[in-house]
Amino acid sequence: MAHPRHERREEDAREGQLEHIRDQVSSGGLVVRQMTDSERAHWDDHSATSDRQATPEERTRRDAARKKRRDRDKRNG
Repeated sequence: MAHPRHERREEDAREGQLEHIRDQVSSGGLVVRQMTDSERAHWDDHSATSDRQATPEERTRRDAARKKRRDRDKRNG
């Protein structure tokens, strides 16, 4: 288990990065848009290929990271 101060530092860094993105979006320096159908198809194919090539250990690590992100997002609203 990670040390609470380390987790807090990571959370602060993440919030700082998100704030930077929000500033860029509000100033017009960064544009967020929906993916096109062709982009979505490309990334769906890419994800499927990555899943097939991943080792069981890589899948376990990936799934744990996804769960951690979901849990963190639930805590932060």
